[in-house]
Amino acid sequence: MNNSLKRKMADGQSEEIAGPTETFCDQQQQQQKEFREKFAKMETELKEAKQLCKIKDLENRVLQSELEKQNLMTERNALQAKIDMMEKEKEQQNEQGRYVSIDQMKPIFDRINELEQEQKEQSKATSDQFSQLQNDQKKILVKINEMDKGENQKRTMFLNFRQNYWDANFCHENLKITGDKSLTLTVHYYKGNLLELWLWRSVFAKHSILLNKNSSNIFYYEISVKNEEGLLISFGFAVKKQTELYETIRMRKGTYAYDNDGEFVINGEEKRMNAEYPYGVGDTVGIGVNLITRQIIFTRNGRLLDSSDFFVAPSFADDSFYPFVSLASAGNKIEANFGPNFKFDLATL
Repeated sequence: MNNSLKRKMADGQSEEIAGPTETFCDQQQQQQKEFREKFAKMETELKEAKQLCKIKDLENRVLQSELEKQNLMTERNALQAKIDMMEKEKEQQNEQGRYVSIDQMKPIFDRINELEQEQKEQSKATSDQFSQLQNDQKKILVKINEMDKGENQKRTMFLNFRQNYWDANFCHENLKITGDKSLTLTVHYYKGNLLELWLWRSVFAKHSILLNKNSSNIFYYEISVKNEEGLLISFGFAVKKQTELYETIRMRKGTYAYDNDGEFVINGEEKRMNAEYPYGVGDTVGIGVNLITRQIIFTRNGRLLDSSDFFVAPSFADDSFYPFVSLASAGNKIEANFGPNFKFDLATL
């Protein structure tokens, strides 16, 4: 066979073979298409089924929620009913308790009323007692005032009190009398040689001591030492003589004195010296006499000194004695107190 024939035969065979092949492919494609359609339909149905399941599930959930809500409402209503019942019972109990409390408190109220009545009665009794005490106190005060008046009268009678002061007419020229009541003395000047420094300079009081008078029992006065130079001070009472302003009064008959060295002078004689009796600046000392017994009294800073065996001689008459002070050395200074208020309490005698 020639080539052309061969080619035709080859081409004829090829055409014959190609006819059945194309039919099979079409069938496969058709089957695939149907399969895809079925698959797509199945997917759609599956989606719809899933969607229905979801909806059903939601419906179930909604129904479950509604059921739970109804259960909660039921429980809430039951609880509210229980609360209402409890509150009602509580109100009933409170009401009953109130009545019970009033009944229980009645005895207490009665007791309180009794106590108030007792308090009123006691207050009235106390007020009456207080009024009585006030009246008694007034009576006591009146009695005390009367006693004070009597004591003052007694004290006035007890003391030989006369407003006394230093007499400028019976005063040494070198003694200076000062003060509103002429009670302060100062040695302000001396003249002559050195020996004259130790000479006494004296002054007498204006009024005398009234001995043997029934109107009083005690004469007493004090001096306070303000300054001392030379440690020479003597005071007491003595017979008043003009010439003795320049002499040693303490050693004369009729002189009763207390010296700054602690020595007592009785009728011009030195009798006793005690280590506790000296006095100086800042001290207050006193001398007196019992006008009935004539016993001498010495004091120092408000304390009575032992002088139980010292007496004024009976030979001296009334108005014989005058208070005096003797000082030596420039600068000596004292202040007298003739009463009635002293550092020593005369009522203790």
